[in-house]
Amino acid sequence: MFNIGSKIEKNYELDEKGVNNLRGLALDMISNSKSGHPGIALGAAGIIYTLYKYHMNIDINNLDFINRDRFILSSGHGSTLIYGIDYFLGLLSLDDLKDYRKLNSKTPGHPDYLKTPLVEMTSGLLGQGIGFSVGIAIAQEYLNKKTDGIIDYYTYVLCGDGELEEGITYESLALAGNLNLNKLIVLVDYNDVTLDNDLKTTSCEDLKMRFESINFNVIEISDSIKDIDEGIEFAKKSDKPSCILIKTTIGKYSKYEGTNIAHSKLFTDEELKDIKEKLGLFESSFTVNKEVIDEFKKEIEIRSKDRVLEFNNKLNNIDNKNIINRLINKEVTYNINNIDISYNEESLKDLSNKILNKISNDFELLIGGSADLSSSCKTYLENSNKFNKDDRLGKNLCFGIREHAMSAILNGLALIGLRPFGSTFLAFSDYMRPGIRMSSMMRLPVLYIFTHDSITVGSDGSTHQPIEQLPSLDLIPNLKVYRPYDLNELLGCYIDIFKNQEPSCLILPRDNKEISSNTKSSKVEEGIYEVISNETDNYINLIGNGEELGIILKVSKNLKELGIDNKVFSIPCRKNITLDIDKLLNNKLTIAITLTCKEYYYEFTKQVIGINEFGISGSKEEVLDYFMFTEEKLTSKILELLKK
Repeated sequence: MFNIGSKIEKNYELDEKGVNNLRGLALDMISNSKSGHPGIALGAAGIIYTLYKYHMNIDINNLDFINRDRFILSSGHGSTLIYGIDYFLGLLSLDDLKDYRKLNSKTPGHPDYLKTPLVEMTSGLLGQGIGFSVGIAIAQEYLNKKTDGIIDYYTYVLCGDGELEEGITYESLALAGNLNLNKLIVLVDYNDVTLDNDLKTTSCEDLKMRFESINFNVIEISDSIKDIDEGIEFAKKSDKPSCILIKTTIGKYSKYEGTNIAHSKLFTDEELKDIKEKLGLFESSFTVNKEVIDEFKKEIEIRSKDRVLEFNNKLNNIDNKNIINRLINKEVTYNINNIDISYNEESLKDLSNKILNKISNDFELLIGGSADLSSSCKTYLENSNKFNKDDRLGKNLCFGIREHAMSAILNGLALIGLRPFGSTFLAFSDYMRPGIRMSSMMRLPVLYIFTHDSITVGSDGSTHQPIEQLPSLDLIPNLKVYRPYDLNELLGCYIDIFKNQEPSCLILPRDNKEISSNTKSSKVEEGIYEVISNETDNYINLIGNGEELGIILKVSKNLKELGIDNKVFSIPCRKNITLDIDKLLNNKLTIAITLTCKEYYYEFTKQVIGINEFGISGSKEEVLDYFMFTEEKLTSKILELLKK
């Protein structure tokens, strides 16, 4: 079928037994747990078995080998197949397989990052794995050039044809084709069935034409082991990214084969027995042919040993091992305490750009871009070019208008050991929520830079004026949200972000140029701190963050002139707070002022002046006046509160 040159003799007959053993293990796990997805386990077992036995380069003795091939199971409901491969390789025990879907097991219902061997990512919602894979493939190309060709792994991703209906897959793969990521290979479990229906009920798309139109090499094959093996080998020789459409049958060998019922059907004992007889499996549950797994493991060990030796020999012959050592040691932190940033009345976005560029000058792992908004978000790295098919050393990633894909791709970059950032307007962060959630679940050090953060966007109108985005981002576990007021706090945010290894959002206004002598970089790590103090014991507290702090400082001055003593607190990062808030606020009347939902500050006080409605189009001044957020109107509001 393919002209791929000479091949060693392969025992495909024994491999058929191996695939059936893998199917049997998957069925046993599902039956034992009384839940799961047998459709993909029966239909796609041959794909994963063949990929690992004849193509995946991994080091069984060092699963963190940095030049290993990456396999992403984007169709996470097929988890039993990767767990079965783990057992074949001695990485999981039978007891682990029997614990499938049980609390705190190594074999959760869908794969979880850092919980199970060979699992490169938490599978997430359908399509996330496609986006991650594109990021992983971009990282390979960038690092390949940075390391004199040493980093040269392949990225494989398995998805279903129904999964390709998710918009993120088109966004991600279109970018992959444009960037010509030829070491990316998409394996499609091509069975024309979705969970509820036949695929034709919701799609008339020609996948071959779709992939060809976005610069993919397309290979159409059967699900025989020989075809899969040769198809992957052919794809590896392509000068384009490849899509292998593998014609499979969902629920193969069951009486529901080829139908949507097979997707998550729990087979009866009789149905299970019938399937196993067709597979030639007559032994008791959780039994695997020893000859099968011995040869499977041996094949991978021999190939991988050569791969590791080749890598180590190349590594010994290069002068600059700095970036390789960083990757091996997973060093993604960076000390920016000594960065000196001048202030010439630039906006906070421009100052952020200065900081990013200074970091980029010395930090090879920093890479990032925007969803077609680098000129507005000010995130272009002036000391580098754009990453494209002709320049793999460019550190500026042009994602196009693809926010959903951008967030997933950033996660893929972080998985390989880079320190990525992505930017867009805060209102558009809604398009990125699944990827941000994945960063947080996996604790990946991705930096999301969101600008145009409030109603002060003005004339662009309500669609561009964030209201609920800030508090909703702060609700995501493990995600640190930073909202600085000025250069002092901005520096503190960057220091804190880059000394840690966790996901973060940096929220910036469009044009705030103010700076205060009272703000402090060093206090950002505390989360909340006193900006304006008070001499007497009779006072009120005013709290807020970001650009609102500027108007709070003015209101504070007005109140003091009226004889109302007050303290002002800035909260640049809520998740950094470890202090006793009640003790800090001293049980005094506390008023929060925010250009977002009032609920955002209910943790601190019920006296909140905020906005619980969507914005309106007008100039910045008109919009602030309309929502009664001028210095005078806020002062009057507070005076009214004090009278109650």
